[in-house]
Amino acid sequence: MKIRIFIILLSLFISISLVSILSAEAIRGLVTQVSPVYSNYTQKTPYQECYSQQVFVPYEKSFSNSPAIAGGIVGGVIGNQFGKGDGNTILTVAGVLLGSSIGNNMGKSNNGYTKNVQRCETRYSVSVNSRIRGYNIVVRIPNGNVINTYRETSSPPHIHSHVNVFVDYRVGN
Repeated sequence: MKIRIFIILLSLFISISLVSILSAEAIRGLVTQVSPVYSNYTQKTPYQECYSQQVFVPYEKSFSNSPAIAGGIVGGVIGNQFGKGDGNTILTVAGVLLGSSIGNNMGKSNNGYTKNVQRCETRYSVSVNSRIRGYNIVVRIPNGNVINTYRETSSPPHIHSHVNVFVDYRVGN
């Protein structure tokens, strides 16, 4: 029973759809007005932005104690010039330690150089443009009625030219 009702309803629906489809008619009418319809679109244009950047370039790694040793010797000689007795020994040792530390720091500070390098990045400029998407066309049909229609076309019909418009008659109208 349920299947029979379903088949009847489906047949009725298909019949109404076919009547609606069959009732469309092409009517020739006179173009009285044409208006362009615009749409916006976004356009991204790539460009290069370059700048100069200072970069540190290290020398090849070569470990050396030479600056610390040289600083210790110079510091020891200078420290030995001051004081007498035990004071002379203390100042010599202090000079060696201080000179070694200074020499070590000087050796580390010269293990590279800086240079300017050009860097470039791709950026995008964005612009919003509009273009004609189609045309709204007003057509007067022979019985005097006016029909508004839309067409996506690159060239619009001329005013006072004749065009075909499709009128869809609905059941009950």
